Amino acid sequence: MNNTLALLFCGLVYFVTACHSTNSTPPVLEKKHYVFTGSNRCDTAKNVGVDVSVAFVLLKDDTEGSRKINDSLRRLAATSIVGWLDSVTVAEHPDAKTDLAKAASLFATDYEVVRKDMGSLGGCWEVKTTADTVHVGPKAVTVKYETMAYTGGAHPNSSLSFYNFDRKTGQMLTLADMVSDTTALLGLVEKAFREQQQVMPENNLEERGYFLRDGRFFLPANVGMSPRGMIFYYNPYEIAAYAVGPIQVTVPYAQLDGILQKNWH
Repeated sequence: MNNTLALLFCGLVYFVTACHSTNSTPPVLEKKHYVFTGSNRCDTAKNVGVDVSVAFVLLKDDTEGSRKINDSLRRLAATSIVGWLDSVTVAEHPDAKTDLAKAASLFATDYEVVRKDMGSLGGCWEVKTTADTVHVGPKAVTVKYETMAYTGGAHPNSSLSFYNFDRKTGQMLTLADMVSDTTALLGLVEKAFREQQQVMPENNLEERGYFLRDGRFFLPANVGMSPRGMIFYYNPYEIAAYAVGPIQVTVPYAQLDGILQKNWH
């Protein structure tokens, strides 16, 4: 009887430890929305000013990992505006990298400087960012930031970025953290890319108009995780002309066996 109780106790300890080793429950999300309300906010009647809107999420879990992830999510929200400022302005105001209101104010100041230099501008400048979780697993969470910006020119610019985080440590994961064999992964993504774009293996991608680096296929800057598989997202101009638009390729997890480390999904 004593041995049986001991075994049951050990099993219970192992079960509790295993449950606490990963975050098996999805985090509660807190939605945040910042809107620029300065005096030079876009006047739609006069078509002058700036319009800045950033909607993003934070994790409400009270853990060290969640706190670190939230610090990163706040910085990324501010960066979606800071990315449209000139490097001198950013260097003079480093607090803008973490302060949404400061970043938006500097964006408005840049607009006024350009407007003064040029005499007039054809329309309001805009930055609109939305962010939300794409996938939450026991070990990792993937967040997607989408930004549309217009600072003059023929058309607005848009971009999408995926960020993957270790839920326990709060560390932002790189592709090297998640994947053990990038060469094998490259082959899988190229195959999926060609199938999606209807380009046969024997056809040259460059001759079909795709932008390749040194004539070689490459993985995109943005990789994320979804319920179905790993997402590989090419922003406009990254591998094809703007008119083609973004290209998103998803490789099912079943094909990533032995490539994806630590079962991040």
